[in-house]
Amino acid sequence: MWAGLICTATVVAFASGSGELTVFHHPKSLVFKGHDHVKESILKEVYSTALGFSTEQYSNWNGLFIEDPFNLAEAIVTIAVDGVSDIGTGKGHHFPLKTDEDESNIYSALKRRILQRYPESDSHLVRINLADGLEQVHKYEIFEKVKQDKPKKHVHNYLKVNVDEDRNFLSEITLLNEIANQIEQSPIVHDDNIPDIFWFKSESLHPLTDLYGENSTQVKEAKQLLNDVILTLNNVFNKKYNGKVLVSVVSSDAIHTRRARNILETDTEKNSATLVNAAKYYSKDYPVIFNIILWFGVAMVFTLLAICIATATMDPGRDSIIYRMTSTRLKKDN
Repeated sequence: MWAGLICTATVVAFASGSGELTVFHHPKSLVFKGHDHVKESILKEVYSTALGFSTEQYSNWNGLFIEDPFNLAEAIVTIAVDGVSDIGTGKGHHFPLKTDEDESNIYSALKRRILQRYPESDSHLVRINLADGLEQVHKYEIFEKVKQDKPKKHVHNYLKVNVDEDRNFLSEITLLNEIANQIEQSPIVHDDNIPDIFWFKSESLHPLTDLYGENSTQVKEAKQLLNDVILTLNNVFNKKYNGKVLVSVVSSDAIHTRRARNILETDTEKNSATLVNAAKYYSKDYPVIFNIILWFGVAMVFTLLAICIATATMDPGRDSIIYRMTSTRLKKDN
């Protein structure tokens, strides 16, 4: 009995996953307020709103407000960190995050929307998985000159280069620093009214957490190194785009969540999930079609009513040509 209760409690605790959205910088035209929970699937609408795009999915999230619709963000810079619920920083504006969608889907949605609006533009649409190293970085022309040096020993005290997990993390930090240097030297055009996306994914903090523990000195030092390079990226992009850039970090422990659910979830729980009384899905064109049919129907009803009233009150001796022409003896005016 106790084992069953523990398993049930664990499943409930890991049902939705935990994470955090941290906004380090945003244009003055945008205002982030409160600390309401936000679903990760809504982030593409948040970023689209920051760029001035119309949203495709309704959300009642009240964390973002627009004060000036004519001076919105010209670039989105996001660092997606897997394996941890937060990066342990006191800077920026923090929102609890429900990890209900993969971060790659958010980037894909933003990329699709930009290409739909600017099909022939030279917008920077960059998504780099830092774990792939220079191979993926060099795919983008703006980063062709980036070189990855070996991690320097003097920048860390507890992480060891001879440990694979530590070395992989330090390599990602070094690569992010090189990318920041390249951005600072590159001639990015920021006033062309064409939005850019720079999306960086870090996976190496997750193995460190599994190896040393979330509260270990190694993980704390790793988070500090990550925060330092994020602040460097924030300053570089802020300078390049004259403040019209949204810099954020999306941290998520969805990897641990999926692992816990795969172990503990039973067939009965899987089947019960399909019995949820979910609302019917409606397309984005439903409100338009509904209004057209509704008001067309109202107009037709009142038109038919007016015709019936006019016909019923008609004087057949003076007004009705039907009465005159169908009489057995045609009436003629003398």
